[in-house]
Amino acid sequence: MQLLQGVKEAIISDNINHNITKILEDSIKKKTFDVPDYLYVTDLINPVNSYYSRKYKEIEISNDIYLRMKLGEEYHFMARGWFEQMDGFSGYEIPVNGSHLNLNVVGRIDFMINNSVIEFKLKSRENIEIEDLYKDYLSDLEQLLFYSVLNKNYSDINYLVFYSSGNFYAYKIHIKNRDNIINEMVYRIDLIKRGLYNDDISNFPRCTYFTHGCPFQENNVCNCSKLKLKDDKWIINSINISEDGELENSLNNYSIENTRLDIRNIDLIYPRRYYHRIRNDREIQAENRLKSTFNYDKNNIKFFMMDAIETSALAISSQEYALKNSVNTLGLSGYEKYLIKNIYDETSIVPYILKINNSVYTSNIPDTYYSELAVICAKRNINSGLIIIVYPKLNNSVIVHEIIFNNEKLINLCLTKIEDIKSAVKNSYPYKLDMCPQFTINSCNIENCSCKMEIYKNLKNS
Repeated sequence: MQLLQGVKEAIISDNINHNITKILEDSIKKKTFDVPDYLYVTDLINPVNSYYSRKYKEIEISNDIYLRMKLGEEYHFMARGWFEQMDGFSGYEIPVNGSHLNLNVVGRIDFMINNSVIEFKLKSRENIEIEDLYKDYLSDLEQLLFYSVLNKNYSDINYLVFYSSGNFYAYKIHIKNRDNIINEMVYRIDLIKRGLYNDDISNFPRCTYFTHGCPFQENNVCNCSKLKLKDDKWIINSINISEDGELENSLNNYSIENTRLDIRNIDLIYPRRYYHRIRNDREIQAENRLKSTFNYDKNNIKFFMMDAIETSALAISSQEYALKNSVNTLGLSGYEKYLIKNIYDETSIVPYILKINNSVYTSNIPDTYYSELAVICAKRNINSGLIIIVYPKLNNSVIVHEIIFNNEKLINLCLTKIEDIKSAVKNSYPYKLDMCPQFTINSCNIENCSCKMEIYKNLKNS
């Protein structure tokens, strides 16, 4: 049975929760998105790229940067397996925002050990010393510091970890002056917003990617050669850096070969994509490379809605998060988001997924939304959950679907799908796995994509 078919058969009811819809819609209606209210941490560490990415949205990133990004994604995927085995591991890809500091900044933390932030970077050099952090990896250091400040469970001890030429290099960063970091973030937020408003970047520091495959330089729009270099004095006065041999040794005990088969929620929905990734199947270069920018408007709405939930009566405590995430009937990795469904009953905690949908039709939502929520409910053994959808083209209207499942059916279905994935990887045969949804097949750039090959074979035989 296909996952989607099984999910649909397990749905007991699908209704609009008008109470939560009103709470969230009232919050978002107060907000306008004419300017980028929320900046990303990556904007702050590279203001010039932030400016040009918004101004020249049609410019694609270079092959060099694209390939580095793809390689970095693969190593982050493997690194999660390494960090998850460490004592005190408390999460990965953790969304953070600066609302508690009155900073309109958002981002995602790579990994956390207890309350300490870990920023993980892939490099390609024989050796990395402390002085290299200031000389060559200043942006990586800034990124760690900004995430550390945004962490609501702030710790003054955080870690910058490099993986380079088969070795780990771990550095403990002790923050001495948190206010210096906050002040630098305030300065850069103001710098970027003034630059965008006045169309003037003369006061910006030089871009991180200057002479390193910069797409804006290749298209002759870059002005970085005239800009000043970054000033590192504020960092030097804010932190102490020391090598962490214990962390290095722990990480060096793990190897790529020993990385475990790490299946996530999303892999049950896109099992063949997981199959090809875990086998490191080669990707072909897409005809249309990635554009130089994110969908800023869409992401601004998403982060604002997450913040609206976290600061509303629907929010739950970190202890409640930990308790809910401690239940895992499927053994899948990953952490979920929750809210209180009924503000008069604080025990009514359910998972939710948040989607920004650019359609103007609200009657039929994508099937993958149901599948995504279903896997979460099965994993956490909770029989109901919420699909929160914001429609930007409908004046940011919000609709909250409350779904109730037959959880026994869901759990059995998901366990079967997990075993199917393991069997496919073991036997090097993906064709018994569900094909990916059609919209992802069209954009797939796996050279020997099994979905495309199966479709072609069926057409040939028809």
